[in-house]
Amino acid sequence: MLARLRDWLDHRTGYRRVIEALLIEHIPGGAKWRYVWGSCLAFVFSIQLITGLLLMTAYSAGDSTAWASVFYIQYKMEFGWLIRGLHHFGSQTMVVLLGIHMLQVVIAGAHLPPREVNWWLGLGLLGCVMGLSLTGYLLPWDQKGYWATQVATNIAGNLPGLGPMIQKIVVGGPVYGHHTLTRFFALHVAVLPPLIVVLMIAHIAVFRRHGVTTPPNAQGEGWFWPDQAFRDMVVSMVVFGIMLTLVLWGHGHPIEGSAAGQAGAGAAPAPESMWHRMAHAGRHGLGANLDAPADPSRPYPARPEWYFLFLFQLLKYFEGDKEIIGTVVIPGVAGLVLFLAPLLGYGRMRRIGRVVGVALISTMLLGIGTMTYLAIASDKANTSEAQLLRAEQEQADKLAERSVQLADTGIPADGPISLLRRDPQTRGPVLFNEQCAGCHSFSPLVQSGDQASDLAGFGTEKWIRDLFRDPANPRFFGHTKLRKMAQWVKNTREKVTDDPEKLAQLESDLDGIASWMAGHPRGIPAEEDNSPFALGYRAFENRCMNCHTYEGEGGGDVAAPDFTGYGSIEWARVMVMAPDHPTRYGEKNAMPAFRNLEGPGSELTKLEFAEKGAKIKLIHLSDVDRELILRWLTGDGRVVFGGEPVSAPPKP
Repeated sequence: MLARLRDWLDHRTGYRRVIEALLIEHIPGGAKWRYVWGSCLAFVFSIQLITGLLLMTAYSAGDSTAWASVFYIQYKMEFGWLIRGLHHFGSQTMVVLLGIHMLQVVIAGAHLPPREVNWWLGLGLLGCVMGLSLTGYLLPWDQKGYWATQVATNIAGNLPGLGPMIQKIVVGGPVYGHHTLTRFFALHVAVLPPLIVVLMIAHIAVFRRHGVTTPPNAQGEGWFWPDQAFRDMVVSMVVFGIMLTLVLWGHGHPIEGSAAGQAGAGAAPAPESMWHRMAHAGRHGLGANLDAPADPSRPYPARPEWYFLFLFQLLKYFEGDKEIIGTVVIPGVAGLVLFLAPLLGYGRMRRIGRVVGVALISTMLLGIGTMTYLAIASDKANTSEAQLLRAEQEQADKLAERSVQLADTGIPADGPISLLRRDPQTRGPVLFNEQCAGCHSFSPLVQSGDQASDLAGFGTEKWIRDLFRDPANPRFFGHTKLRKMAQWVKNTREKVTDDPEKLAQLESDLDGIASWMAGHPRGIPAEEDNSPFALGYRAFENRCMNCHTYEGEGGGDVAAPDFTGYGSIEWARVMVMAPDHPTRYGEKNAMPAFRNLEGPGSELTKLEFAEKGAKIKLIHLSDVDRELILRWLTGDGRVVFGGEPVSAPPKP
């Protein structure tokens, strides 16, 4: 029955002839392991096509969506980490296999006539594969790809005559942006793969026409199926195993905690099933690396992929006007030599054509290997430049890890570029150094402030307790003219110095007050409440409310800041925006007020401060930048989405 069905299908389609054309090939001298590299290349390219199509189902080519879609593939999509990892390392594997295949072809003399056309088709495949690697490198739209691919486009711009125009066409404008990404994506998925398929079909057709190049003394014979096909399959599986090992080795940044445990703060993570751990192994660092989102305003220690490092190193020897030698002349001469290599097989030159070809390819591979080694060695050297590079790379790696951690909780609507720009841990220290470090320190990160308190640990129990211990210390009020609290602490201690019991009670009360204040209290405890919270409040009520107020209660002849919500971001926000307010330092204030002087309503702010005259200095600080500083100071690491909450200081 099956035989009749196959006969019918062959009569209608001729499939047997197609199979024979593909598999039934005579191999003089028999099957050899050295013949496997072409089939391995075709196998890896097929993996690239399959994984590329799967990636396209989730990838979005846009400057505000590309990184986010790759993050989704890597960390959210089931087995997305595996698909992306195979695609990433598959591109590098193709480069390696092409080098091996070219060397094997030249050693066999298979580039010489009558096979010169096949050699030229192979060179075309080499160029397309390198083009795939270059265009694919940019598609994640991360820092590494963004800055590294600019080297290649700048090289294109240095071409004599048409260089600037070519660069503008490729980039899609004068600078990298959305159109650069869409053009690289179009080249990567719509132009180069079909071109490779066409070249590969032509390459195989020409190869079949002339057959395998065998030595004159070759003995025996064999067939592609099953002899050579078995060898091809074995080596292809070994290559695939190496690719899979690289993926499983883990080159990505793990995300702390599981997705199941993100539902609520403090909630225990739900146990992960084996399937879930495998499907989302990207969260544990498996797969390819994803750098921080591309940001033109943030410099990056860019290095190209390892197979382009030789060109990067070559450019170091030709600077300024001589750069064209490294970017155009030497690569152009090398390409021309490769193109002309088969011509050494005509006439009497054929006797030396194979030897010269082997020497040329070996010299080129040796030169590429040497340049690559020198590039890697220079980055690992003990020079000041290399040390600076490694420090920058370490910082970039931290930012990449921080980016994926932040993205796991949500990506801003205006794109992933805002993740780090709106991250308190990343931007907070920078803004503090710009806006606050002239007066304040933040030890040990910033120690330039010599006019006000050191805000490292502000509002924490230890910080408050140290303040009670010695308010006149330079960490607190030592740089200011505020002396009332230091005098109160001194007088209070002197009164109980000779009474150990009262001294112990004082220390206990101050400990309780520090603990209570650090908890950002939001209410007054009931009278029957004897919890540490209540005891801390009663100690505060007894010892501090003669000067300070809390929830509208307390205060006295000595004006002192209101402690309602002290140490919280709300309390600090008022302090930043209106330090001269009666609930802060009033007329004793010497700190400038930081307000948004460019947004809606800024006119009213300017009028308000104009009425105060020269009593207080007004400095511009955007709402978003203010929130970034405040969240960093108070240990709140959440991304600032739109600057919310934005509140005005309380009215008198």
